[in-house]
Parts: sequence; structure tokens; C-alpha cells
Amino acid sequence: MRIVEESYIKRTVEQLNIFAAEQDGYKGLYDHIDSFATEPLQDLSFRSDLTYFDKISFILNVITSIISHPHISNKTEDIILRAELASSSTPETFQETMRDFGLWKFNGVAMVPEQVHYHQNIDNLRIYENVFIVMLVKLIASELTKYMDFYSSLIETFRGQSQLSLDENNVSVALFRIQSLSKKLRYIQNTRFYKEINKAPTYLRVVYPTNILLKDRLYNYCFKFYRSLVTYPDKDVLMHDFALYYCTLLMRALRRRGFEPVEACGTLNFDAQQGPAFPAMKLENAHYRVHFEPFGTNQGILFEIENKSVTRKAAAHARHLLLFSPQSSFGDIPEVAREDYTTVEAISLWNMAYVEQTVRPVYRNPLSEEEVVDEWLSGKLSASRASSDLYRTFCPSCQKAGVSVDDDDRRTCAHCGSVFTFFADDEGKENVWFLKLRRSGHGKI
Repeated sequence: MRIVEESYIKRTVEQLNIFAAEQDGYKGLYDHIDSFATEPLQDLSFRSDLTYFDKISFILNVITSIISHPHISNKTEDIILRAELASSSTPETFQETMRDFGLWKFNGVAMVPEQVHYHQNIDNLRIYENVFIVMLVKLIASELTKYMDFYSSLIETFRGQSQLSLDENNVSVALFRIQSLSKKLRYIQNTRFYKEINKAPTYLRVVYPTNILLKDRLYNYCFKFYRSLVTYPDKDVLMHDFALYYCTLLMRALRRRGFEPVEACGTLNFDAQQGPAFPAMKLENAHYRVHFEPFGTNQGILFEIENKSVTRKAAAHARHLLLFSPQSSFGDIPEVAREDYTTVEAISLWNMAYVEQTVRPVYRNPLSEEEVVDEWLSGKLSASRASSDLYRTFCPSCQKAGVSVDDDDRRTCAHCGSVFTFFADDEGKENVWFLKLRRSGHGKI
């Protein structure tokens, strides 16, 4: 996750803690969850990113000023120099020359020094504080790479629409800013200061507040900026808050669909050291019963659903696993036994992915985190009037022939992997319900 996203999650969970304390238990929290205001991270993130880019621009200007007049250490080095080139001599160098007979020669009259010892002052750039500056430049370069990759992934792709990304779009504005910052960064990386210090390793495991970092105004700006780069030093705390945030969004999505709790349960847990972030919950509406609980230690949600209208018990139940991934690349999700679940999926702040033979993101273009949760839940509650005879052969998701049917009338598409069954509604009409919905194309659903 980028810094602005971590900051948003942390702040939202703190506000949720205060809001939950004002409610009458879990039922009161669920009943009033819609009044807990959350701002779409997509818009907030963009505005925060622009502010963050301003800070980076300022720090790069500060670093450029430091490079112009850096702190240095003076080191004296003893060298041998031809006598006529030595501008001055100290008592120490004179004594060293007197003792070094190899430097003397006879000129026909007397012994005179042909060469002399000479103390040369050398300015040393590679002090601790300057190594820190170069390390900070590398961290900023790494951050800008993340931002470039992130915003590049949000560029609108053509799906038949009349408009793609425009110059004034958030994505375009951000990418232009990143390119401008990258030019400043390249200038710094091409300076003698950077190249000289970068000849040796510049990684500092811990940055200590030295006198220069605290008292020199320019160096102190850089030190304070560095300290602001880390929001969640503990990944377990990040996963805990991530789980709380998405549990809140799921509760809100269920409430919009008329679900109500069917029994008392525990409440949300705001202490990351005390286990799962949320309790097991059972809810139902006119058509479905659902049960969800934490998976692992805040690694995801186990979501079980029963369709009340499906007569065959085996076909009426689906067991879904939704994994949490703070990384947009989905590279941090755990290994699970996929055969134990009807579906295994992963969710990040900007996308959802099918976790099957490979991890496959679902959307070409970004959705807000609330839209992602809503789309995920819609896929689990998807039911429409349809012909059971027609879809005994053709898949209602990908349209291809190749549907197999088991003894419980669960139908599986050999092409896209969707699993569905049929039930009669209150009017006796046939309806298809997806236990597992796999869409044949990417893009917003």
C-alpha cells in the first residue's frame, strides 16, 4: 500500500472505534452503519497524492540546495610533493622531510631536498548525514516508481466507450506531476554529490538524529520528511485495520440489501493484539441466509450463503473465501486449499482478483473500494429469471455450450467455470442462481 492509503485506513479505523463506542452493542452498530461517513478513497487518495507530490517537490528542492553547499569533513593526508610545488611547510612536515633521506640529493655544493613531505587537506563528502540524503533520494525514487506504476494501471482502456482518460482527469494530472518530479530526481542523481556518495553502500538500517540532522535547517527538513514515510511499521496491525475497514463496508452492503442479524454476536475488536477484528455474524433477508466470520488472523472473510428458495440442500449452499490484500499486486495473499471453497477471491483497495490456477484481477479500470465490495456481494446474490432448458446446454455467463449437470441440478460451465442452479420464485417462475459467477471478460461489471 502507498503511504496515503495506509494513513486513510488508520484514520478511518480510529473514527470507527469512536462511532462504535457510541452505539448500543453490535445490533445498534449494524442498524446505524450507514450513518458512519466514509469518503471514497479514490477521490481522497488523489487529493492527498497531489499534496504529497508537493511535499516531494519541496524536499527535492531542499536536497538540491544541500548539494550546492553540503556539510563536509576535512581530512589531512600526508603526500610526497616536488619541493618547488609545496606552497608551505609546517614544523611537522619539515621534521618528516629531514628524516626521509631518500628525498635528498647532492647538488654539487650541499644536500638539498628534491621532494618534501606535504600535508594536503581533502574535503570528504561521505559523512553520515550526506549518506542519509542519498538514501532518502533512493527512497523517494522508489516511491515515485510505485506511484507511476499505480497511476499507469488506472489509465482508461478502450471497451467501446466514447471517452477515455483526458488531460484533466485525475490519472492524467497525477502522471504529469510524477513525470515532473522524476526530472528533478534525475538531475540530483546526475550530480557529483550523488555519484560520489553512491560509490559505496548507502543503506542505513536506523537513522539517528545527529546534530546536523537536528540543527541544520535544510537537513532537518529531510529528516522530518523521512520520519513521515512509515505509517504501519507492523504488518499485523495493518491487516487488522484493513479487515475492520472491509467488514464495515460489507455490513453496509448487506444492510442495503435488507439483511438483518438473526442472533446476538460479539462486537468489533479495535485492539490489534487481541485477535480477529470482527466476530462471526449471521444475517438474513427474504431470500438468503448468510454467515460470515474471520479467516485466519485478519487474513480474510469466510462467507457462507444459503438460498432459501433452492429445494436441493446441496445446491442451496455456497462457501466463499475472500482474502485481504493490502498490496495492489495481490502478491501477499496466503496459500489456501481452493477445493474447500466454492470460490476463492482476493480484494485490495482498488480491485478484486479470482484466485484459481493463477491470480487474475477482475477489473480493467478502477472501482472505489465500496464499489468493489458491492460488486463482490452482487456476484454471490445473483439471481434472474431464465430458461432452465436453454441453460442446461448454454452458459448464462459466457454463452458457450459445454454445461454439465450433477444430481443436485448444479450446472458447471466447462469454459468459464461458473456454477449455477435453478429455483422457482413466488410466482412459480424459473430463476437461475449463481453459486459461482465467473465473468468471461474484464471491465466494470
